[in-house]
Amino acid sequence: MCIVNLSNYSYNRHHHYRLRAPNDQIEISKPPVPKARRSIRDTNVQVIEEIDSFKNSTNSLAMKNIYRTNQQDSEICNISDIQYTDDEDDNEEDDDSDEDSSNYISKRCLNVNTSRDSIQQESFHTPCNSPIGSQMHKRSSHNPHRNQSFNINNSFSCKPQKQPADGFFPKYTTFFFCVAILCLTLFLIYTSTKTHENLKETTESKQTDFTDINNLLHKSIQLIQTRFHNQRSNIWNDISAGIYDVILFPTKPSIIILFGNETKTLNCLAQLLGQLSAKILGNNDYLRLTPKDFPNDVGQVIYNLRKRITQKKVIIIQDLLSINTEALKAFHNFCDREKPLVENVIYIITVTVDGYKSSQRELEFIENQIFKRLSNYMHKDILDPLVTRLTDGIIVPILPETNTNFNYADCSFSINNKL
Repeated sequence: MCIVNLSNYSYNRHHHYRLRAPNDQIEISKPPVPKARRSIRDTNVQVIEEIDSFKNSTNSLAMKNIYRTNQQDSEICNISDIQYTDDEDDNEEDDDSDEDSSNYISKRCLNVNTSRDSIQQESFHTPCNSPIGSQMHKRSSHNPHRNQSFNINNSFSCKPQKQPADGFFPKYTTFFFCVAILCLTLFLIYTSTKTHENLKETTESKQTDFTDINNLLHKSIQLIQTRFHNQRSNIWNDISAGIYDVILFPTKPSIIILFGNETKTLNCLAQLLGQLSAKILGNNDYLRLTPKDFPNDVGQVIYNLRKRITQKKVIIIQDLLSINTEALKAFHNFCDREKPLVENVIYIITVTVDGYKSSQRELEFIENQIFKRLSNYMHKDILDPLVTRLTDGIIVPILPETNTNFNYADCSFSINNKL
């Protein structure tokens, strides 16, 4: 910085400097280049321009501009340190004006020094929150003619930035949510309607099947009844109910016990009922077992018969009390109506016994016959559940048909008498 020695100059009220000669005579009068401070208006306009440029430039460029302004103000402060000498012809008004000028310059220098210190602390302030912007707002508030121009500039420089769009998904979230709810509602309505229609069709088909089965069962029982004239009339309804029970409760096996003292009548009737039951369950054949078909081992019996029973669905067991004791234990699993070994099965069992009287109850008579036959070979804890399961069905007494000689044709449905 260049320091000028102005001791040989004098300052008058016209702000011209005069060069003094050694003998205090003026030889040359050269007005120096005025280095007056800039007007407040110009300074404010420049600061506003700097604020606008600060918005679109980096922090380093803004700091350079502010530093350049402060450097210019510092030169004015250096000039203000000059010792002025008044001429003899200056009046008191000149002294007052000079004193006011020097006071203002000193205040200006103080502001420059203060702003210089604050620049280091606030170099990264934005145009909207910087102290310069707040000072300009305070200054412009005292001047009503400048408020309008400053507000216009401030509206451009400190205009709040718009938030970016939230994106496609948040914008249409409500729309997609409504569409999803609508689609879900339509789907539920369609599913409910479809399920109702399917259930209705299934119910109608079942009703049709039940009606057809009932008609088939009724006609077939009437046909069988014509071949057995000596039987009591009420047994046919019991037999029909035993066969129809497996249709109503397919998870439970149906058990029909035919007992009497005449073997041919028992076996012939069992064979006809087996054919009818197989037709009702959708099969054309049945499984017939004699006492010779049961090995003397309960495990082997279950292993051998389970698959065959599952395939045939209708099982005829002839002469139950003649089967060996170990094999009879397997019926504890086969005839369990709560947890059966094989479901949807009809067991037609014949028991050949003597001594039945019409006055006796069928269930009590059969239980006594089974206990008499097995009590010496089975423990009571095993025999009681077995008897309960065997007698948990239809028990029908069959009287002998003495006037009928049953042959193969009589014990089967012929071609002319198809089911």
